[in-house]
Amino acid sequence: MLDAARAAFAEHGAGAQMEDVARRAGVGVGTVYRHFATKEALRDALVEASFDEKIAQVQGLLDEPDPWRAIERCFEVCAATQERDRAWAAALAAMAGGAPQAPNERQQRELVALEETLIARAKAAGVVREDLVATDMPPLFCGLASVVQAGVPGWRRYLDLMLDGLRPPR
Repeated sequence: MLDAARAAFAEHGAGAQMEDVARRAGVGVGTVYRHFATKEALRDALVEASFDEKIAQVQGLLDEPDPWRAIERCFEVCAATQERDRAWAAALAAMAGGAPQAPNERQQRELVALEETLIARAKAAGVVREDLVATDMPPLFCGLASVVQAGVPGWRRYLDLMLDGLRPPR
């Protein structure tokens, strides 16, 4: 059901309907409502699953030998996910307006800890600004989400501009 919901929300964003999710999942709409009382509950479950995927992706970046490439990949993966999943992009863009960062505190703590590790490695290598901190990452992801959500062609250019701002001054 979550795969069907992900496809529906990726295609239609907030306009996705529970009936579309049910049809894609091959179940009755009542079955969808038995698992998720509202469309918002279903969307929240998708966002929570997306955060878990993001956590796993960032965890994998800890194995990247090049600290700058790990930071760069963190943003690239986030942007690519936003491009194909409108619900995820909308959730990140909403965070810029003060919405909670993740459905649960465990996810928030885990992601921030991983980002702190990536940033510490990059600082030790001298490839990022000394004043970059893990709490800077969510607003940067949100800004990127806004660009992707707006459908701006060539979001990679905006990502490059943002990444240039993370490098240490010359």
